[in-house]
Amino acid sequence: MKPVRSKIFAGLAVLALAGGGTAAAATAGNAATSDCATCTNLAPQQFPGYVAAVSGGTAQVGQKVILSAAGPFSAEDFKQLFQGTVQDFFSAGIIGPAVGLTWPSNPVYEFEFAPGGTDTGLCLGTGTTAANGVAVDLQPCGVNAQTTWIPLAIDDIGGFEPLINGTDTEVNTPFVLSAGSSAASKLTTHKLDLIAGTFNPAEMWRF
Repeated sequence: MKPVRSKIFAGLAVLALAGGGTAAAATAGNAATSDCATCTNLAPQQFPGYVAAVSGGTAQVGQKVILSAAGPFSAEDFKQLFQGTVQDFFSAGIIGPAVGLTWPSNPVYEFEFAPGGTDTGLCLGTGTTAANGVAVDLQPCGVNAQTTWIPLAIDDIGGFEPLINGTDTEVNTPFVLSAGSSAASKLTTHKLDLIAGTFNPAEMWRF
């Protein structure tokens, strides 16, 4: 784990080394800039050609994350960090029962903002418990469930999946990352819903 990780996340790393977990960095791709070969983009199904980007490229707590036209822009550089399983986080008391008892074997990721490959210690997250319309912005990595995301591979459609926020309190309609209603939207969390019998494409992501 990186030094910016808090004690509770560091504890999961120790657990992994002891054979009780699997915390490690994920293999990523689709870097926005050539300076961050290990970075990835988060692309919504709803808006082809657009990806998640930090507003103004400014690395500070609370900085909004928006949709931006994909290109060689460092504001779009994120490192996808595999931090263990939902069960690991539930057992550690970081993730609650709505997620912990429903998707225990699913992986848990953080997405660290890394413009040009430079670690910032700030991750895609929420400032509060996820709910409809809660802003997604930069929050300190490795502190609590607000920066954790759980992909639902079981709901994969063409390589796009919902991303549940680790603070989710709903089982049947979990709160997931949402691209909003326009290509210039600020990212938020929203209950996973259906449109025309399929998952809302604004809530389906490739990363």
